[in-house]
Amino acid sequence: MMKNGIDFIYEYSDLNLFQTRVQILTGKYAGIILEFGGSVLAQFSGKNTFTFEYTLYEVPDQFYGPRLRTDGEFNEYLGYLLVHVIQSRNLDPKEKEKLDEAASAEGKQYSNIKISESWYSNKPKIIANTEYEVF
Repeated sequence: MMKNGIDFIYEYSDLNLFQTRVQILTGKYAGIILEFGGSVLAQFSGKNTFTFEYTLYEVPDQFYGPRLRTDGEFNEYLGYLLVHVIQSRNLDPKEKEKLDEAASAEGKQYSNIKISESWYSNKPKIIANTEYEVF
């Protein structure tokens, strides 16, 4: 079981409206900072599927390169991480205030999870979609 504040921290993005920035704090993928975008739970061809988008912002040297985004173990880990972020958000008594700030005309203006300033320019982002079967 992953725990907010121990295994990961999260917040609404100050870069992308309604996306959730997450920093992984423990385990094999510690040090990775990413943002989750949209997600969909659906049934396709008789199978339950969970599809989600994410953008990698900070990746430790040992994971640098495109291979990480195609690694099934990493993508499965992210699926579980996203579920734990959603659970943590549902239990957060200040969630409504955080959502209101993210939805405001100004959006979120600061971030506690710091990424390189270079991401705030108009550079293209590395975006990946992941889909896997839910049992």
